[in-house]
Amino acid sequence: MSIARFLCIFLMMFVHVQPGIAENVYDRDAGAFDIVYFIFSRLLGLSSVSLLSIVSGYFVVASLRKAGAWRLVKSKARTLVVPLVAWNLLMLALLAVYGLISGNWHDMPEFSMMGMANALFALTTWPLDVPLWFLRDLFVCCVFSPALYAGLKRVPVITMLGLVAFMVFGDDLLIMQRPQLLLFFGLGMWLRIAEPDTRTIDRMAGALTVGLAIMVAIFLTIRIERILLSEMNPTLRLTLDTLLRVTMAGGFWFLTGAIRHSALARLCRRLEPYAFFLFCSHAILFNFGGIIFRRFFGNYGSDLFAITFFSLPVIAVVCAVLGLRIIAGSRVLLFLFNAGHGLPQPAQAEWKQTPATRQLAVSRTPEGR
Repeated sequence: MSIARFLCIFLMMFVHVQPGIAENVYDRDAGAFDIVYFIFSRLLGLSSVSLLSIVSGYFVVASLRKAGAWRLVKSKARTLVVPLVAWNLLMLALLAVYGLISGNWHDMPEFSMMGMANALFALTTWPLDVPLWFLRDLFVCCVFSPALYAGLKRVPVITMLGLVAFMVFGDDLLIMQRPQLLLFFGLGMWLRIAEPDTRTIDRMAGALTVGLAIMVAIFLTIRIERILLSEMNPTLRLTLDTLLRVTMAGGFWFLTGAIRHSALARLCRRLEPYAFFLFCSHAILFNFGGIIFRRFFGNYGSDLFAITFFSLPVIAVVCAVLGLRIIAGSRVLLFLFNAGHGLPQPAQAEWKQTPATRQLAVSRTPEGR
């Protein structure tokens, strides 16, 4: 789980590297970098959220059984809503400073009750720190989790069909920014309730990975032929997107099983304690750091834009590690910006260990608990 969590968040960041141009980057003849950009941003980046949603649903069942509905919602308000507001307030302050320095105020929210509510809470549109819509929607999923749990225990098929219907027709209800997320969250809960053994899950992931190869071929054809997803029939677009995300979740799980004894897996485990901080902070870095990078390396379409595209996610990881270590001594800052979680002792010790003692620490990482 720790490997998958960090990989998903790392790959998701590629979606948020700003191209610096107004037109649709997919509405161009596809050269080599255009295909690479499409794979990282549209296929891997957007779809990685699906596995995070499934994992969240899987783990919420244990929390619901242990704490009950009311205590679960209170806990998730502290760990999801508080960081949502805190990071958006930080983004608002930085945009104000940038506006004073540059005279550019176009990213500032509307100073009205609804404008500020959306900027901080993402009630009806994206928040200032755009990726944090996921925290907002995940909190809504947790609010609905007691009802989902009851439905999945008693009438699982009907409940899942209801989630599919909500995915298709739920946009106008403004309950969630992405109604699709509730379906994946429910899938995770269903998996936990059904309690299949590890071998069964691995077989399911293997089958989905075969389906993923088909979906990747379809989406690459769409990109090469310059068929714009935004101009497709909405139901067809949603169907293709959902199939891609479901199969990508299986592909990610299959990948984590294949690499779990590799050096990459060990790196993911070491970085996993920083994943939440990385998720919340990277878009702010991309927003302001991207301005500087694009001045040196150009916008999307420039021969050097690849430097920006691949450098910013790596820099975001470094900044997240440093940033979380800086605030690790402050309970208030950890409460506001990292859901109250400090660095666990095994993760802190592992950075300092010698190769001879490192295996012991690896066995105590979140995956090993």
